[in-house]
Amino acid sequence: MNQAGHSVKNTAKNVSLIVLVLLLGVLCAANWLAGMNIDQMPADNLLRRAYDHVFGGAVGYELRSSGVAAAEPAQLALTTDGQLYGVQYSLTDIDAGLEAVRPLWAAVLSDGELEQAEEAELVAALRAGDCALLRYHGAIPLSVAAGWMGGSWQSDLAVETLVYTAGSGQLFVRTDTGALYAAAADADESVLRAAQQGFRGLSCQFSGEAYAVYPETLLFDRETLSLPLLKAGSIDLFDPQSGTGLEDLLDAFGFTPYANYYSEQNDRVRVFVDDVSTLRVNAAGLIQYAAGADSTVRAYDAGEAAGRAALDAQLDCARTILDTAVRAGETDTHASLYAVQHNGNRTTLVFLQMYGGVPVLGDNDFATFVFENGSLTSATIRLQRFHADEVRRTVLPARQAAAGAQGETRSLMVAYRSDGDYFAPGRFYL
Repeated sequence: MNQAGHSVKNTAKNVSLIVLVLLLGVLCAANWLAGMNIDQMPADNLLRRAYDHVFGGAVGYELRSSGVAAAEPAQLALTTDGQLYGVQYSLTDIDAGLEAVRPLWAAVLSDGELEQAEEAELVAALRAGDCALLRYHGAIPLSVAAGWMGGSWQSDLAVETLVYTAGSGQLFVRTDTGALYAAAADADESVLRAAQQGFRGLSCQFSGEAYAVYPETLLFDRETLSLPLLKAGSIDLFDPQSGTGLEDLLDAFGFTPYANYYSEQNDRVRVFVDDVSTLRVNAAGLIQYAAGADSTVRAYDAGEAAGRAALDAQLDCARTILDTAVRAGETDTHASLYAVQHNGNRTTLVFLQMYGGVPVLGDNDFATFVFENGSLTSATIRLQRFHADEVRRTVLPARQAAAGAQGETRSLMVAYRSDGDYFAPGRFYL
C-alpha cells in the first residue's frame, strides 16, 4: 500500500511539473510575441496570426473606426433670424461652429442624385431663405466629407464647397475645377433651429452676382483678419533632447529603434532599411519612405476593406503618421487633406500644412502618401517649424478682393506664402 501511495503521489507531482513547464512556455512565448515588431510580419505569417489571436491585432479595423476628420473646413456659415453669420480661418471658431452645425449637415448629406446646375439656379436659391455653407481647402470626396459630418453619400465627386439652401430644398456642391452640381436635400425644421441657436459667427453675406467670384463666396462685414508673420525655424530630428520623437517616427513607419541604418552628409541624413522598405530621414525635416507591394505599413489587409471603408482606412493611416511626424518635429502645425487621386488600385493623398487654421504654401506639397491595395508604397513629408513674429499683417478683406476680380469667375483663399525672410499671410485668387 505504501509503495502504491508513493507511486500515485510521484505521478501527481510529475503531472504538476509538466503543467507548470507548459504554462511557463506559453507565458514566455506570449512575452516574446509582445516584444516583437509584429507590424513587419506579413498578414498570413503563422506568428502574425497567433499574435492577432492572442492580442487582438485587427490594426486595420481600429484605424478605419477612428472617425477623426483628416481636414477641417476653412469656412462655415449659417443663416440665423434672416442674417448670414460665418467663421473662417480659426481652429477655435471652426471647431465651435462644427459642433453646432454637424447634426444639420448629417441630415442634409443623406445621399441623393447630383446633377449639373447653373449659376443662376444657385443665386436664386441663396435668396430663397435660410442657408448653410461648408467650405474646405482643396477637393474632398463628397462621401468622405459626408462621413465626417455623420451623414452618408455614395458619390466620390471631389468637392470644395457645399451649400444647403433650406428655402429651395437643395444641396449645391462646387468642385475644385469650378463645376457646380445640385441635388434635392432636406433637413427637419427642428434640426435647423437647433443649429441656429448654437452657431456663433460674424455677420456676412454671399457675393451673389455682384463680382467675378463664385456666388457662394462669403463677404464679411467690417472684416479685419489680422495674422502674424511667420519666421521659419530650424528642426533637428536627431536631437537627443527631443525625447522619443525619432523612435515614434520610426515606429510609425514599421521600424524598431534598433533598425539598421547608414549615415550620409555627416550624419545629418540617416537611411533606415529592412527587407522590404527604406526610410530616409533628414535631420532638418525631410522624410521619405519607399517600399514594395509587400510594405509592412498597411491601412488594411487584402480583402479586408473596399470602397469608402478602404479610403477611410488609408486616410487614417496617413493622418496617424503625419500626427507622429509633426510631434517629432515639434512644429506647432497640423496637416489637412487637400486632394485624393485614384488610379486603379493606387490611391494618392496630398496634404497641406496648416498654421492656426491657415495654409502655409511652399514650392512643394507638404505631404504626399501613395497606397497600393492598402499598402503604403511611398511617402514624403516636409516638416517645417515656425515662430510667430510680433508684427502682424491685415489680410485684404474678401469684399475688396472680390471687387478687384476680373475675367473668369473664381474663388478666394487666405494662405501664408514665402516673402523674403518671412512667410506672410495674404488673400489670393484661385
